[in-house]
Amino acid sequence: MLLISNMSITIDQYRIIDMLGKGIAMIRKISILTALVLLMFLITSCDNDNDKVSDENSVKIYYIDSISNEIVSEKYHPVETEKEELVYELLQAIQTEPKNDIYRSALPNNVKINNAIFSQENGLSIDFDSAYNELMGIPEVLCRAAVVKTLSQIDGVEYVQFNVNGQPLKDSNSVIVNLMTEDDFIESIGDETNYKVSLFYTNEYGDSLIEHITNIYYYGTSSIEELVINQLINGPTDIGMYHTIPEGTVLIDVNTKDGICYVDFNEKFLENGDSIADEVVIYSVVNSLVELPNITKVQFLINGEVRKTYQENVAFDDFFERNLNLVKDRK
Repeated sequence: MLLISNMSITIDQYRIIDMLGKGIAMIRKISILTALVLLMFLITSCDNDNDKVSDENSVKIYYIDSISNEIVSEKYHPVETEKEELVYELLQAIQTEPKNDIYRSALPNNVKINNAIFSQENGLSIDFDSAYNELMGIPEVLCRAAVVKTLSQIDGVEYVQFNVNGQPLKDSNSVIVNLMTEDDFIESIGDETNYKVSLFYTNEYGDSLIEHITNIYYYGTSSIEELVINQLINGPTDIGMYHTIPEGTVLIDVNTKDGICYVDFNEKFLENGDSIADEVVIYSVVNSLVELPNITKVQFLINGEVRKTYQENVAFDDFFERNLNLVKDRK
């Protein structure tokens, strides 16, 4: 009996030990699983933190979608921190092949940057070599869009100006391309539109207007009002017609609301000489704009403010409507 009793105790002890062993093993598995879950949580948290830091330090490099002609972007993490060096780094990044095979660089590799100069008015002037002139039409407009939208992300860059070998860039209408901001460009650009407009220049005596009907190539990257005014600033190409806009005049802004076109020039617009009548200068702009179907009146501003008089002789703070009495030779 003693032997059997001892044997029973031994078996019970084995069962208890076995149960304890399984319990310990289970606890170990749970502990390992818990540890793995905690580890994965920590890794994920770190990754999210890294993503946040990465997003804060990233910029967008703009490219062209080869299929749709849309402006697209990819994230880029710049190395440089000084804005002067950052400009060149981002320009180089624009010329680098994008990761997406469908995208393509907007700025060809053969185009070289002569220099990039910052102005005190938060502007950036980029001077390209003559290879830039090989870009024409929509590809050139898309290139400008990609460059301006990319560089506008740099602190202190509110507008960008393009030069080619030290001379202001001209578009396909031979109009000087003025200061550009990222808002001047839409994300996609379709085919160009041949837009018929009437431009009013002056005769050789500066006392009357001549109507010149022409076509403007319109890409949808800026308003037709802006293109009309820039054409006037650039001046006529035909014999017998002359500039009306004073030299040095810059179009700051133009927008149309409820049929009224608000045109904002710099102060140079007020510096008309004696060779052209003041009303000829004013109605050169007014008549050209009112010929557009969505405009009935024009309001002038100088550096964002309404001025009472033009050259101290002509009331300048009211809305201007079409005046065909000054037009002596309609073509």
